[in-house]
Amino acid sequence: MREMYRSYVEMLVSTALDPDMIQALEDTNDELYLPPMRKIDGILNDHKKKVLKRVTLNPTLQEALHTFPQLHAEPGESLVKLRPGGEPYNRKTLSKVKRSVGKPQTSAIEGQDEDLGQEEVVQQCMRNQAWLERLFDSFSDLLAQAQSKCK
Repeated sequence: MREMYRSYVEMLVSTALDPDMIQALEDTNDELYLPPMRKIDGILNDHKKKVLKRVTLNPTLQEALHTFPQLHAEPGESLVKLRPGGEPYNRKTLSKVKRSVGKPQTSAIEGQDEDLGQEEVVQQCMRNQAWLERLFDSFSDLLAQAQSKCK
């Protein structure tokens, strides 16, 4: 799972540098990045379906789940208010998500004095093991939370 997630992050970092990356991968039926992307997207969609089976959401909030990266619960006296959070994004291009996942990392590297190409920026990001571990740990924690809430 860790290696698959690493490929997924590499694809996200590449998308932060080139918003057309995902569409290009799909157009060429890429065999390196598409399988991990589809597998992780499938895992996330499975968890989302399990959560949606347990709660009734109006169509507007369901659509918000597809366009916002966060969902905040605000407990009330007799019900819980759900509020979408973060910046909305396009699921095909990740045009806003790239800022929260890959953009800070790529911007820091691109801001160095060297004139690096896109591939070198991606490789430098992927060599940052501490950053990758934090991303994977956060991803794993979110999956564990979703699993525990759906039991």
